[in-house]
Amino acid sequence: MKNRGQTYLSWVDLSCYITQDKMKEIIQDKANLAIDYGEWFGKHSGTFIRINLATHSKNIELAIKNLEKAIKNS
Repeated sequence: MKNRGQTYLSWVDLSCYITQDKMKEIIQDKANLAIDYGEWFGKHSGTFIRINLATHSKNIELAIKNLEKAIKNS
């Protein structure tokens, strides 16, 4: 059977931690992450991010640690 377009993406709601107006500052500038912002997918998704998980687990662990640290320090 062929792989028919499986994706490895996680849709994460950060509304309990980050306001929409601070998303890019915290995620790009402080956590140094390149992700897809929820606002690209609809007006009610501004505090969501989409993370590509198709990578080595060490990369995901580092990204989550960077995001956690950036949120705590904001």
